[in-house]
Amino acid sequence: MNYSGWKNYHAHIDKGFLIPPRKYVDAPAPKRAEWTRKAKKEMTIFEIKESATKALEKMYLYGTTYVRTHVDIDPLFELRALEALLELKEEWKDRLVLDLIAFNQEGFDRFPETEYMLKEALEMGVSGIGGHTSMDNKGKEHIDKIMNLAEEYDVDWIEFHTDETGRVDDFHLPYLAQVTKERELKDKVSAIHCCSLTNVDDKIAQETIEAVAESGMTVTTCPTAIATRSLTRVKDLAKAGVTIQLGSDNLRDFFNPLGSGNMLQYAQLLAYVSRFYEADELEQLLMWISRTPNNQRVQSELTKVTLDLQYDCKSFSELIAEAPAPAPLKIEVVK
Repeated sequence: MNYSGWKNYHAHIDKGFLIPPRKYVDAPAPKRAEWTRKAKKEMTIFEIKESATKALEKMYLYGTTYVRTHVDIDPLFELRALEALLELKEEWKDRLVLDLIAFNQEGFDRFPETEYMLKEALEMGVSGIGGHTSMDNKGKEHIDKIMNLAEEYDVDWIEFHTDETGRVDDFHLPYLAQVTKERELKDKVSAIHCCSLTNVDDKIAQETIEAVAESGMTVTTCPTAIATRSLTRVKDLAKAGVTIQLGSDNLRDFFNPLGSGNMLQYAQLLAYVSRFYEADELEQLLMWISRTPNNQRVQSELTKVTLDLQYDCKSFSELIAEAPAPAPLKIEVVK
């Protein structure tokens, strides 16, 4: 079986590979978030770049050609992480396409100055902007601020960690779908995680799924998130015609001390959790991690690097069951 390269639609390589040198302790999420903030304050540009390089090396080993990663922009990291990853983007341009999303991880309530720092980041050459609907007291206002900045700077991608708590009273996906439709942004907008969708009433969930499909936005699921929260209604979203994307999320940090960067393993995990076992479902999983983003710039950049991923597997089922590394890569760089 041959493939041209896997696509990782959500990662955090700016704060991956914290473990080691730091030690993982299985503590409540707020405590692990506190440790992450401490690490962000301490890390130098060199350390950020070194850990991000480890993540890309893992992903590349398993045949990934496209990585969309969030980069925290706040007074803790300042702009160090972005500076490190912009250097990395240039260094890796002949091997994979790296799209950087300037991300407001900590919220505007905690750090109001983040709004001005995001503007700086947008001037530095990122591909998109991201927000977190659960980090501020007023989630709708958070969405609006991110949307306004996105349209002001005309970015390619607008992404939200959406309703990550899973609580039914923390449910902003309907509003995000509404705004996406009103602004006619379509698949420039991605909702990541969408955990609360799993826990709301079935009737509300169905209405929301229909609204998401009508808006044209995409939904990104990260199967490793099952360790701390429910995955979203992936099958129902897909059946409604919503474009589904897969991401690795964290690699080896305080929220996921594991993580290989192998997109086949993430597809395998989603197959287990959401019961994608039938032949057409397995084929669908492989399509989600191999599909090229709907963006002319990205498509053009991907043509400059051709990967020939070869697997000694006879079926989709075997490929996902084994999740092997490809045969040694044969790489042709198109000048």
